[in-house]
Amino acid sequence: MTNSMIETEEDIQIIKEYTLLPILLDMLARDIQELSLHQNKLIYNLVIFNLKKIENSIHLELKMLRSKMRQYHIQVLHTTMNTLGVEVEYRVRGYIHHFRMLRSLVKAELMILLTRLWEAPRDEERTR
Repeated sequence: MTNSMIETEEDIQIIKEYTLLPILLDMLARDIQELSLHQNKLIYNLVIFNLKKIENSIHLELKMLRSKMRQYHIQVLHTTMNTLGVEVEYRVRGYIHHFRMLRSLVKAELMILLTRLWEAPRDEERTR
């Protein structure tokens, strides 16, 4: 039996993704809006189409994460973004924890998430 006071690596990963995915959604929305200014360009429409597919994947991922959070008794209490990065206060099985990600780490993690989400539909297409 695990010590309920200590969060597991999986708990931390869930919290991290749950924190980063909305940031990625905001970035995608901003980029889609920017690219929409060039609607008459075919390549921009293709990029927008793919970014919207990623947005849909993020929404599904967030839904799955919320379900896992309920199952594991994880709750995000407070998230603060500032020029240094992101700070999160969360509760795991009744115990409150904190973590901080510096801006450079947030950017690196967002790139990893975006790459994973970008490649996921292509992996599914290859297996068909």
